Order: sequence, then C-alpha cells, then structure tokens
Amino acid sequence: MAGAASAHEVVRVEQAYPGKPYDYIVHVLNTYAIGYNPDVREDHNRMALKLVRGQCRAPRVVGDDKISTEIWGITLSRPDYIVLVKCA
Repeated sequence: MAGAASAHEVVRVEQAYPGKPYDYIVHVLNTYAIGYNPDVREDHNRMALKLVRGQCRAPRVVGDDKISTEIWGITLSRPDYIVLVKCA
C-alpha cells in the first residue's frame, strides 16, 4: 500500500514502568527527513526531547537503543529507535 505509514514510522511517547531510572520511552521517527537522520544519535535525541517538553519541564536523555525489526532473509526494514528520557 503506497503512501501508508507503517507501525515503525509512528512517533510516540510511552510512560515508563515505576522503578525504572527513566520516566518516558520515546519512539522516534526511523525515516529520513530534511534536517533529520535517524542514524545520528543527536538527531533522534533532539526529537525525543522536543516530544516530551509538554510533559516534562527539564527532560534529559539517559539512554537510547536501536531495535532491529528485520527478519533475516525474509524482510528488509529500518530499525526502530527509542530514546529513554528522565524528567528533572
């Protein structure tokens, strides 16, 4: 289906479980855009901080991860990027 966004292209913010050293898990865009490269850590960290500004007065990145969504030999897909954010 051309032009449809896959689940991996959705940006979303999730509240972390209690007891975790971070407050939010931010799933950032995994496709390229003008001024944004998902493979550059600073770009996806900047996007995550921007996304939680309404929920967090002084957010800071405490971690990030790249999750492979590819099924080896069957599908080729871009990885999902998550950023872990702590509110000060």
